Amino acid sequence: MYDKLSVVALARGRMDWVAKRQEVLSENVVNANTPKYIPSDIKAFDFKAVLNQTQPAVTVAATNARHIQPAVTDPAQVLKQKKAFESSPDGNAVVLDEQLAKLGEAKTAYDVAASLFQKQFKMIRTALGKA
Repeated sequence: MYDKLSVVALARGRMDWVAKRQEVLSENVVNANTPKYIPSDIKAFDFKAVLNQTQPAVTVAATNARHIQPAVTDPAQVLKQKKAFESSPDGNAVVLDEQLAKLGEAKTAYDVAASLFQKQFKMIRTALGKA
């Protein structure tokens, strides 16, 4: 019901994007000592694309256990780093300082989206007189 509100959908989409980004960045940190590992990141969250999305994502309902589920595409695309500015002698291109800074940015973005989410519901409760 609340998913139809654009601000709620936008905040939820942003929180999902940040969660996926944290997963990818933590994978980079874990592989900091893996030879020839190239770090990944997520394609930037595009607010315009979310706001201009006219049709909601349609999913197929499986009414029988034998139905085949189609593959669901993930809107957050994982991108390999194209150019390694710094790498170790074994070919690993993970720079821990850079990855930790990106994790800090992700935490801040998540906190902002969560705050927006909470404020939207507080506004709804106030409008309904249940504050």
